[in-house]
Amino acid sequence: MPRLQKLIEQYLSHPDVQFLTLNMDENPGLLEPFLKEHQLNLIVLPAYSYVRDTLEVSGIPQNWIVDASGVVRLKGIGYDSTEKWEQGMMNAIEKYKPPTGSTTSNKASVR
Repeated sequence: MPRLQKLIEQYLSHPDVQFLTLNMDENPGLLEPFLKEHQLNLIVLPAYSYVRDTLEVSGIPQNWIVDASGVVRLKGIGYDSTEKWEQGMMNAIEKYKPPTGSTTSNKASVR
């Protein structure tokens, strides 16, 4: 999660990129204390039932790049604690975000 926080901070000045996290805890009351304890400033949506019933997630963590049309462009399962994860995510985000100066409102989201 600290690497995700670092990645998010690198894109704060990029309004064409949004980051969302989905929480799979059955008890949503665990979320706020966890975020405070680890000093994380993330957009976290309580989504236990949605993830379990709709997304049919087979393993966590998962990272998705979704374009503004809702098309999943990349789906990765697992996490690499080295710099490779961060650089790989940045490369994927850059690949799927709209060109600079584009008049479209496409956004690439990492979940």
